[in-house]
This record gives sequence, structure tokens and C-alpha cells, in this order.
Amino acid sequence: MVIRIRAILDTEEDIFRDIEIQDSSTFEEFHFAILDSFGWDANQMAAFYESNEDWDKGDEIPLMDVTEEFGSEKRKTMSEVNLKDVIIKPGQKLIYVFDFMLMWCFYIDVVSIIGEQENIAYPQLLLSVGDAPSQTEKEEALDFSEKKSEEDEDEEDDSEFNFDDLISY
Repeated sequence: MVIRIRAILDTEEDIFRDIEIQDSSTFEEFHFAILDSFGWDANQMAAFYESNEDWDKGDEIPLMDVTEEFGSEKRKTMSEVNLKDVIIKPGQKLIYVFDFMLMWCFYIDVVSIIGEQENIAYPQLLLSVGDAPSQTEKEEALDFSEKKSEEDEDEEDDSEFNFDDLISY
């Protein structure tokens, strides 16, 4: 069987990729397919999380086993879990987090599960919408309480700053 998914990058702009991948593939292969579809390098840690309709994080499928560092419970890693072990029906949701410093978050929606077609190399990119941002530069969220209007900025640009105002005698 083949799983058709939509990987939506959590940005203000609409940026997503539709990918088909065999259900016998591992989550590690899925990880690489997502990064390839966005033109990103696989040089950071990542994890998948099972999710629900409200996009809450559930069970984690990490890229690497970090049992010794973060706890005693051994978790199966992406290379040890096949997609068909977790994804069983259309409509399921997953969260994929890439680069735990920048926290790139992807919302994974299972669109359909279909029969495999002959002469198709999987995984395959079906649809690409929006330009992928640079994986190393993530825009910070705007704090609208601090955002200045263009008029305020123009007024500041027109006035001269007087350093003497800062000196107290």
C-alpha cells in the first residue's frame, strides 16, 4: 500500500508538500522524503509525534535513541518503526519537528491510503506549494505590542537624536 500525505510547514504563508510513500517504509525514510521535498539537509535532530484532531503531541518516534540522556525508557527510533505500524487510516495526523533549536514544525495529514502503482519510484513528490524557507534562518514571531507603525518610524527618522539628553550632571 501507498500512503499519500500532506506535510504542512507551520508558517504564515501556505507552504506544503504532498508526498506518496510506501507503507513498508520506515519513519526515517519518511523523514528524508520530507526534507528532500523542501530542499533541506538532514543535519539536525528530529522526531515524529502521533497526534489527534487538535494537533496535540502524543507518542514520540525520535530519530535517535537518547535513552541514556533523557530517561530509562527505551523508545523505538525512526529506523525501527514502519509507517504501517502507526498509520492505519486516512485522516490520521502526525506532527514532525525538525531542528530542536529552530523548532521547524510540520503538520502531517494522511490524505489517503491507496494501492501501489507499477513503475513508480517511491517516495514521490506529488505537489509542491510555496517556497521553502532557508532551514537555518527562521523568522522570529512578531510581538505586535512592540511593532511600530510606519508613521511612528517616519517621525523617528526625521528627528535627530541628542546624546546630551542622556547625560545627567
